[in-house]
Amino acid sequence: MPSKKRTKSGKSSGGKKGKSGPKAAAALKKRPSTPVLAAWVLALFFLAALLYFARESRRLPPLHHLESAPKVAKTPGARTSPPEVRTKPAGPAGKHPSTEAAAKRRASHLATVSPATRPKAPALPVIHGHARPELSIVIDDFGPSLRVARKFASLPFPVTLSVLPFQAYSSKIAKMAHQDGREVMLHLPMQPLDSHINPGPGALMVSMSPGQIRLSVTAALDTSPYFDGVDNHEGSKFTQDAKDMEIVLSVLKDRKLFFVDSMTINKSVGWKEARRMRVPTFKRNVFLDDILSAGAIRSQIEKAVEIAKVRGAALAIGHPHAITLRTLRAAAAYFRKEGVEMVPAHDLVGR
Repeated sequence: MPSKKRTKSGKSSGGKKGKSGPKAAAALKKRPSTPVLAAWVLALFFLAALLYFARESRRLPPLHHLESAPKVAKTPGARTSPPEVRTKPAGPAGKHPSTEAAAKRRASHLATVSPATRPKAPALPVIHGHARPELSIVIDDFGPSLRVARKFASLPFPVTLSVLPFQAYSSKIAKMAHQDGREVMLHLPMQPLDSHINPGPGALMVSMSPGQIRLSVTAALDTSPYFDGVDNHEGSKFTQDAKDMEIVLSVLKDRKLFFVDSMTINKSVGWKEARRMRVPTFKRNVFLDDILSAGAIRSQIEKAVEIAKVRGAALAIGHPHAITLRTLRAAAAYFRKEGVEMVPAHDLVGR
């Protein structure tokens, strides 16, 4: 008996425990533990802090605005207010105003550059009282043909005819040009660097004595009374000798004639010596017909016109070729269109 009661009692007791055990476990599963609750609280606090600082940061101006903000001087009793930060608006087509200011400064600088160093002159420079650019064209090597000389003398603008001495028609050409109102120069032969080139009769040589040079120049000038001035034929060697050129120029000075340096070599000292001796002078800027084609001659004419516009005056030298005559005749309208005044060589000396 006693054992049975114990068994019943044990079942009864164990049954109670078995019934109440699963319910308690389920209740524990439904209820979160303390560490989990703490983690949730921390997460909510961290999220709230992030939202707060994000909102506050939006109220502050950017860092670069603060750095570039102008300082406001404080005066006693004056009310201070935060400085106003302004940004420069972009110019037209996205250009910054500083870029436009730089462009204006460059334009202002170009306006002050002298006409002699400016590649192109938008306005015509005034030199020695002349409002229009002046261009003189000298045609060398006349003497063998009177007929050819007459054709060049018929051009519809001033042309200077330069005549070689001691040629078949030298004197007649000089007289014809003078009677037609054309300027006439003596095309004085001088020694070239190339010994194979014959400069022609009456040429001046560096081997001559001062007396011989003076006699030769005088003889060439005496072939016509109509010479207004002189330019050199060849002379790439002779014109480099300052002493020899001084003798030549002294004869011209005595006769009140001007000198045009043909610049057959860049080292020529002819025009420099003339300026030093106060002999009226000018030097050649362009050769028109080194290349005998209409296109090349037109290009040289345009170059001469451009130099005249920039410097106020220019001198071009050509030769009595048929293509040169045709191209010059066709250029008469071009000179008028460009506003260039065609003048004899004498009008340019002394510039």
